[in-house]
Amino acid sequence: MRNSVILILLIFLVSSIKAQEPKDFKFGHYYNLNSEKISGFLYCPPNLNSIVFKLDNETPKETISLDKIQSVVLAASKDSLVVKTEENKLNKKYLATLVARTPERNFFCKYRIYTSGGAQSMSMSAAPTMAASGGRAIYSNANSYSTTAGVTSVEETYMYEEGNTTYQLTKKNYIGILSKAFADNPILIKQFQSKYLGFEDLGLIFKKYNEDKKTNTTKS
Repeated sequence: MRNSVILILLIFLVSSIKAQEPKDFKFGHYYNLNSEKISGFLYCPPNLNSIVFKLDNETPKETISLDKIQSVVLAASKDSLVVKTEENKLNKKYLATLVARTPERNFFCKYRIYTSGGAQSMSMSAAPTMAASGGRAIYSNANSYSTTAGVTSVEETYMYEEGNTTYQLTKKNYIGILSKAFADNPILIKQFQSKYLGFEDLGLIFKKYNEDKKTNTTKS
């Protein structure tokens, strides 16, 4: 699930540094602050702090900042991108995916997308190929607007929800926070408390939690 979400994010979020073209827009919908569903064609600039929206090819484009959006969904995907706030600061909003829901709290993943090696970005219609995974997932950019091959990368930052905002999981706090949140999975707790699964394995830890939760739900 984690890898498929990242692929969808890359295809959706990483866009051309040129002027937006019709092919850069993908059909989907977003929910505004009144929980109203608004369908049309979506595009997200590389800075990830807004979306560009239009109803169809005949209507003008509209740039909508994240502080006016609850979530974004692509028609071809069941995964949604939710707007979260970091450290309760209104100027630190970001698009994220829910990676785990526990009895104690919710956890999200924030992404930073960047390109190295010449190409500045990739087409939303390009299909990235995974080259590595872990704390940072790296994808090979096979379809770039540049003639020079580049590598488009995704940096993942895992966040925990507290109250109406989120905070970053760090090497200093992740064991304490996850130990309380994962009280319903003592075996997994032992694995990261003993450092069998470390901070760099956060993606795997959340994946294992979700898989174990699903297995236990099926058995019951």
